This record gives sequence, structure tokens and C-alpha cells, in this order.
Amino acid sequence: MNNLSSLLSPAVSPDYLELVNLKRSFFIRTEDVIFIQADVNYVRIVTKTGKVFVQAKTLKSYEQMLKKTSFVRTHKSYLVNFHHFAGYQITEGGTFIQLLDGKKVPVSKRRRQYVQTSVSQKQNGVN
Repeated sequence: MNNLSSLLSPAVSPDYLELVNLKRSFFIRTEDVIFIQADVNYVRIVTKTGKVFVQAKTLKSYEQMLKKTSFVRTHKSYLVNFHHFAGYQITEGGTFIQLLDGKKVPVSKRRRQYVQTSVSQKQNGVN
């Protein structure tokens, strides 16, 4: 019965995310997650090893679970781990977060000020 409750609401701690699939549940370290991308009522969790895990939860639920961690919501479809930021770019084509692995993640106009403030706070050690 305990496993059933785990299936209904995956756990999170500052250090680990519980992921659930049809066969089992397992944990990944939050520091290994580069970003989480929304896909309707699913999310794709992308790790630094290149693995992608699909979970049947919304990005908003992960945003709430990871509120007190190093994750920053940059766009309606992206939640990015600050520890994987390489830079911040403002171009004519939009605003982007450059990641350590070379990928770019969009920053929406609406969230630009929030992301800039969050990046500054996290660089200064404030959560």
C-alpha cells in the first residue's frame, strides 16, 4: 500500500526526486537534473548524463516541489537548475539561458525580470 501512495504523489527532497514508471519507482539526484520541460500534462526531466525521463505530472507541480532548491522557472515550459547555468543572453531573437552543456533555454518576456533577480540572488547565496 505504501508503494501505491508513492505512485500517486512522487516525493521530493532537496537532494532527490522520486521518479515513477509502470514497473518501479527510483530516485535521481536533483543536482543531476539540468532542466524540466513541460509537455501538456507531462514533463521531460533532462539530466546531465543525457537521459530523459517522462513523468505524468505538470511543470507547476515540480515548480512547487522544487521551490526551495536551485531551480528557476524561466518560461511557461521550462524549470532550469541554476547549477547548470553558463550564462544569460539578451538578443534580438529573445532572451536565453545558456547551459553548461551548450543548450539554450528560453526566458519569456514576462519572466525576464524574475529570472535576472533570481540569478543575482543565487549568485550571492540568497534563496
